[in-house]
Amino acid sequence: MDPARKNMHWVMLLSAILAGGTIGIRYFSGEGWIDSLFYTIVTLSTVGYGAPPGLSPGGKVFVIILIIIGISVAGLAIGEISRFFVVEKMLSAMGKRRDSRVKDLKDHWILVGLGRVGMEVARHLDSDGIPFMALEVADRKVAMAREKGWLVQQGDVRQEESLENAGIKKARGLILTLSDDSDNVYATLTAKALNPSIRVIARANDPQSAKLLLRAGAERAMNLADAEAAAIARASVNPAVADFLEMVNISRDLGLNFSAVVVNPESSVAGMTLAEAPLRFEYNAMVIAIKKEGGSMIYNPPGSEVLEGGDELILFAEMSKMEELRSLLCKSGEC
Repeated sequence: MDPARKNMHWVMLLSAILAGGTIGIRYFSGEGWIDSLFYTIVTLSTVGYGAPPGLSPGGKVFVIILIIIGISVAGLAIGEISRFFVVEKMLSAMGKRRDSRVKDLKDHWILVGLGRVGMEVARHLDSDGIPFMALEVADRKVAMAREKGWLVQQGDVRQEESLENAGIKKARGLILTLSDDSDNVYATLTAKALNPSIRVIARANDPQSAKLLLRAGAERAMNLADAEAAAIARASVNPAVADFLEMVNISRDLGLNFSAVVVNPESSVAGMTLAEAPLRFEYNAMVIAIKKEGGSMIYNPPGSEVLEGGDELILFAEMSKMEELRSLLCKSGEC
């Protein structure tokens, strides 16, 4: 039940107890309405001011029943109401309760874990304008993410409820950056059960874990240790290649970006050769590779390559031109 609605039920119950006590004491003691309400509150609060004067035996029985039932119910009601106004508001401020903006998210990415790796992933997603929300357990990391203006929710990815509250059924993908491989595997299985079509990218700490993640349904399992080792070796043996890849990594700061865009069959470029399409001369975009619908990859495609509907183009272009390129290639805007 919604907390506000539940809180209203307790308010109504507390009001009913006070009204019933006031009417009963007035009936049995003959006191006025104000005095009857006063004795009801005094009785329920157990401050010890005593019963109304001249109370009949029936009135005393009524007060006994009011004390037994009323004090318990009133105590619970006041406790729940206090919890709503104090604890619930604190939890909301700390990110433990579901953010109301989550229900409006669609085709977003869910980032699990805001450690060293997760914070870097979040920074890149944010700079690229990709809609995402983060899921994190630690209070301190949740607070840090909220200070950056990111949409974040406190929760444990091992619980289905946390993923459901993060909008897993409407999400485009799930990024798992937890340091515990078993948690990443479990989260992958849970996510795929809740949304079989979701794309899962997971961190892996060793080759065996990477294999398990792929078997669990992850589309990509990234072994960061191998990637870092390869980068160090490349910088040592092929420094020019390492410099180029580093330039690619900081391309956002230069106003450049890599992107993958699927050609819509209704796009004006479908059926054109790469040389005929206005990608290079009008948008100054470089096609690095083309992934055909069947899965084959064409690297450094020649100008004679015909663009077909369903082709996925790996583009390198100015960020300011990327939206125009998407409009040209996607046609419908969904790619």
